Amino acid sequence: MGLFGKKKKKKTEESAYKWMTVDEALLLSEGKGKGSVSDPKRTASDLKEQLKNAERIEKDTSFEYDAICKHISDIQRFEELPDKAKAKIKDISNNLTSYEKQRQDYQQGNRLISAENYKNMELYADELPEKLKTMEEQERYLMLVKNDMRQLEGEKGSLTYERDEAVKKKKFLIKFSRICVLAVLTVCILFVVLSVYTGKNMLLPIMVTVAIVCIYAAYFVVTMKDCDSTVRKSEMMLKRCVELSNKVKIKYVNTTSTLEYTYEKYKCNSHQELRYLWQNYLREKEEEKKYIKNTNLLAACRENLTEVLREYGFEMPEIWGYQAEVFYDGKLMREFRNVLDERHRKLKAQLEFNAKQKASIMGEIEAFSAKYPGYIS
Repeated sequence: MGLFGKKKKKKTEESAYKWMTVDEALLLSEGKGKGSVSDPKRTASDLKEQLKNAERIEKDTSFEYDAICKHISDIQRFEELPDKAKAKIKDISNNLTSYEKQRQDYQQGNRLISAENYKNMELYADELPEKLKTMEEQERYLMLVKNDMRQLEGEKGSLTYERDEAVKKKKFLIKFSRICVLAVLTVCILFVVLSVYTGKNMLLPIMVTVAIVCIYAAYFVVTMKDCDSTVRKSEMMLKRCVELSNKVKIKYVNTTSTLEYTYEKYKCNSHQELRYLWQNYLREKEEEKKYIKNTNLLAACRENLTEVLREYGFEMPEIWGYQAEVFYDGKLMREFRNVLDERHRKLKAQLEFNAKQKASIMGEIEAFSAKYPGYIS
């Protein structure tokens, strides 16, 4: 009966802590928690927020994945074109690149950012203002996740130390008690021998020794129980810390993966650097007004390339006007194709990872809704 009762109690505790937030678990480990299930309303809000975040990442990643697929499809379409059509595209692309080179020459010595960064900013000019806000939010979120991870690691270290100290204390008490038992037996034998050979009554010393032994035995029992309790409590809290740590690590991996791809795409290391590049790009765009004639020629050539590509059924004809050199430079085309293939692989892996995490969150929501109906609508 006692065994099954303990199992039932343990199962109930695990179910309760399944919905506990990081902050509540840390408070409980410090003896400040309630020792029961956290506020269902708050837990429901946290689960909905996790689902919302997963859906947002899925949407962003899907958009990027579709764009990469279209890029790859356009390259394949170009490779399958007749030689005459290829020659036409290469000629227009060559002229377009020449106009771009002229514009770069106009700006030489006056550049605030490199030509490569400038072209990259221009390629993503429409999406960058909004992306800067998103990146800042993601980096702030990543810092919060890192803080949670540090707190949990610190708590795990503290709990491990408490458990190990309790185990050491138990071992020391056992060894010390064995020595004491031998010492008491020796003293008692000594008293008996003295009583026999001297004829003196040794009852009082023996009673005092027994009393001391009883006091120590009581201390031993209480201390051993306290150590056992500390070990059980520490192991239980360690298990909860590991579970929470695993959840936080999933958030960390997900957010880090998204940011790493964004950094690679925009060729930066943080949203501050990207903001710096974007602001300097805008300043250089203002300088371009001095070269209206060249810009008009460039725009007309780019539009011409877009129309030709649209005629041939390219899925993203507008984008290629900013990457025209790949059409007439075979080495650049191969390098660009390799970059696209690598991004395609990463985005596919990210989509699969997001799908698993979303399914996991949905499973938690279903389990929570079954236990606490009415909190999640």
